[in-house]
Amino acid sequence: MAIKTIEIICTPCFKCENIKRMIGEAVKAIELQNKIKIVYDFKHTIHLRDVNRYSVNASQAPVVIINGKVELTGQPLPAVLKNKLEAINRY
Repeated sequence: MAIKTIEIICTPCFKCENIKRMIGEAVKAIELQNKIKIVYDFKHTIHLRDVNRYSVNASQAPVVIINGKVELTGQPLPAVLKNKLEAINRY
């Protein structure tokens, strides 16, 4: 399944800004590596109450949701985020 949507749920802070940057860098790296273009919708939800839709505790923020599924919580390492995006993009 290709990457179609990426959403971050977190109040605006350095953590979510860092994750946004890491997502952009990881997507660019995947595009270059595979000579493809990944077109996806990005959304940053700033209301922590929205994590309840995904059965996640607000204390686990930031929450990264890819294609409607919670994939990462907290502050992921760049390699972990890139590996997760690569795995999702393969299917």
